[in-house]
Amino acid sequence: MELLHHEHRARQKSGRVGVLCAQCGEDLYMPEWSEWLDNARVRHLWTCEACGYAFETTVRYAIEVDTAA
Repeated sequence: MELLHHEHRARQKSGRVGVLCAQCGEDLYMPEWSEWLDNARVRHLWTCEACGYAFETTVRYAIEVDTAA
């Protein structure tokens, strides 16, 4: 699993889009589905065509705070 972690960091630096399968390391480019959880989080379900493994990721966005009020 450590090897996949280092490979993922290298891909982030190269600007590649997508994620790696958490089981086999295959490139995944589009989630099966996505859903908004609230105004700052989106959950994605990924399914690997190579090995059949399914897993979820959550993306968190920074919330802008209006300090003028």
